Order: sequence, then structure tokens, then C-alpha cells
Amino acid sequence: MKIELKRVNEGVRFEATSEEGNTLHIDAGKGKMDGMGQGSAFSPMQLVLTGVAGCAVFDLIHILKKQRQEVNDVKINVEGDRVDGTPAPFEKVNVHFDLYGEIDEKKAARAVELAVEKYCSVAEMVKSTATITHSFNIIK
Repeated sequence: MKIELKRVNEGVRFEATSEEGNTLHIDAGKGKMDGMGQGSAFSPMQLVLTGVAGCAVFDLIHILKKQRQEVNDVKINVEGDRVDGTPAPFEKVNVHFDLYGEIDEKKAARAVELAVEKYCSVAEMVKSTATITHSFNIIK
């Protein structure tokens, strides 16, 4: 896996390009990094939370499909609390799933547990510094 970053302004805004040619922008929060951050794109730490959510939901949908559950939609909220200091890794992360469809609660609970605790590679990396919790609601 390979990513290339190119600086796109005089501050800390960069464009990242994957091997497949997909792009995204990153920036520091507005006023951060001695004023170079504009808050115009995701920060690297926001991307980590996005990675946890994306990785976990891919696995979750896969597991629910194997369980023959009817998933019409999924929305994910992920929150992270960081250590006070430098560096400031995450110390707590919570991933919450809103599952829409005809989904058995016991199957959903097992699928969420497996997705976050066993199969998500990004969560596995984040576990080195953070406690990861998860929750879900089923909306029919």
C-alpha cells in the first residue's frame, strides 16, 4: 500500500493520492500549527477515527449479509478522547452504529462485536493506546 502527499498551500494543507488515483485533503485545525492550519479538511486524527468507522462498518455489513439480515442503511458515529499531552493518541474511542432494516438484535450484537473487536484492522492498531467501545440501535 502506498500513499503520496503533496502540499497545496503555504500552510499544512496536503492532497493525498492513493495508488488507485483516489484523492483526499488533510489539514490541521483552524489556527493550529502556529496558525498554519485552516481547518479546511480532515485532520490526521479525524482520519484515524474515520478509518476505525469505515473498517468496522465494512466488516459489519459483510457479517450481517452472511447472517442473512436485511440491512437497508447504516449510519456510524465515532467519538474519540485523546490523551492530554504530546503526542496525544486516543485513549478512548466509541463506535455507535444505527442499523436500519429487519435485523435480529442478537445477530446484530454479535456482528458488531466481531466487526469492532476481531476483524477491524484499524481498530486493532488503535487498541494499542485506546479502549474501544461499541454500541448500536436497530431502526425498523
